[in-house]
This record gives sequence, structure tokens and C-alpha cells, in this order.
Amino acid sequence: MRRFTRTPYYTGKDDPERGEVRGTLKLGETVIIETPGGADGDLYPGVVPELTEPRGSRGGGPFLIEDIKAGDWVSLEIIDVEVGPYGYYNNGGPFRGSLRSVAPVRDGLLHFPPDFVVPCREMIGVIQLGQATNNYSASGGNMDYNSICAGSTVYIRAQRDGGLLTLGDVHARMGDGELTATGVEIDSAITLKIDRVPGFPTNGIVVETADAWFSSGVAANWEEALKLAWTDMVVLLCHLYDTNAEHANLIVGTIADAVPGFAAGNLFGKGYKNENSYVTCQLSVTKELRRTGEPFKP
Repeated sequence: MRRFTRTPYYTGKDDPERGEVRGTLKLGETVIIETPGGADGDLYPGVVPELTEPRGSRGGGPFLIEDIKAGDWVSLEIIDVEVGPYGYYNNGGPFRGSLRSVAPVRDGLLHFPPDFVVPCREMIGVIQLGQATNNYSASGGNMDYNSICAGSTVYIRAQRDGGLLTLGDVHARMGDGELTATGVEIDSAITLKIDRVPGFPTNGIVVETADAWFSSGVAANWEEALKLAWTDMVVLLCHLYDTNAEHANLIVGTIADAVPGFAAGNLFGKGYKNENSYVTCQLSVTKELRRTGEPFKP
């Protein structure tokens, strides 16, 4: 199995190779891609003062995908997400403090001061194909969905020949909504399988887990993101269950779960608006939903 390491692609704050194609992936191939994002350098467990050097969770990629053309649907099956020994998170709330804390990971447990532990729940915050338009919902991106984890499959329609896959922003754990704009950011090694699939008649990405289907919406505010996810879920249910929009909409409006990805939006602006602010939203419908073939009779 091929493994793409962080080095020499991420060698320092300037990362001169960032943005260049890192390699070519084959359809049906399973690979391991390492991504940076954890605590390193002189950081230490506990509260760390304001960082003077940029330290972001940079994406791994882009990678070309052989035989993928614009318009093709790509499936990305997440097989495993292995995380490093130390992550970091922002220590803040509605006014987002400037301190960062380092979180050790040992034996599958994430440690918080003074003596709290919680199991890791690894997820991938950024997964995307190269954009040809500004349609963020359609190409993927910095969505921060807890549904994108080991055992899930992400479906994205390519906008450019070769796909140009990038992924990263891995968290050892993150609450739905990513309230301080970080989960526990951490280095990772992601094992995934890439393939081409017939796809879906949706505008945005689709995520499939063992238990549910998820649609996605990305917009400037919650209502607009929800509208996009809602529309796509109606379309998805029509496709999956061979039904019409009226019946699918009854299902979505009644049993779908609305799950925030990044929910803070302008929260960290301290009253000042950021025209580039956004939120992300998923709607999920359980796979327990089924058709009996017979309408209900009293």
C-alpha cells in the first residue's frame, strides 16, 4: 500500500511545495495520506501563550485521480484515521481567547486539564475536490462534519479533470458545531480507498455511514445552509427510494436530523461582520427508513 508522508511536502512555515500536485492515485486503490495539524516545535502540554508563528492544520494534497473527468462522481471510503500523540485546541468561548492548549492523546484517550479524559472520536474536517466554480457545497472543503470518519464514505462530483483531491484538518475529537473554530487539531494518517461511482442527482456532497445518509449545505447563515441541505436530502431520498418530492419532503421535515458542522459563523468577530463568514450543515436520515410496498390500512 502506498503511503504519502508529510515530509518533504511540509517542511516549515513557508511550505514552498504547498499547492503542487503530490501524486497520482488510481481508481480502486487504497492509500495512506499523512496530514499535519498537531502540536509540534516547542509546544508543551498545558496552556501555551499566543503563538507568533502561523500554525494551521494544512490539507494533504492535491492529488490527481487517474481517469477522473469533470462531472464524474468520486467515492472516498474512509477506512482508518490514525492520530498523533499531541493535538491542540483554542481556549476560548464567545470572545475566543488568544491562548491555545495542547491535548495529549494516550491509549485512545484525550486528556484535558486538570484530570479529564474522553475517548478520541477522530474525524476529517477538510475533504474536497478541486473547484471550478465558487460552489463550496458541491466540491467539499472545510466542512467539519463528524460524519466524515472511519467507516464512512464521502461522495463528491469532480469539477475538474483529475479530481484534485485534498484532505486534512483532522481532529482527535470535535463537538458538533466546532464552537471555538477548532476541535483538537492533530497530525494524522488517513487510510482511504478511491473509486468512481454512478453518483447522485444532488447539488452537494453526500456522506454515507453504516446507519444513515447525509446531505450537506454551506452558506453565509444557518437558514441558507439548512435550505441547501434540505433540498438535497429531498432529491437524495427520491433517488434512493424511488419516490416523489412530496413524499420525500414529508420524511425530511419530520424525521431528518439537522447536524451542524461549523456553526460559529461571525461569533468570533466580537460584533464585527466578516463578509467571508460561513456555516455548514448536514441533514441525516436513518437507513432504518424503508418502504413496505403496501400503504397503511387501518
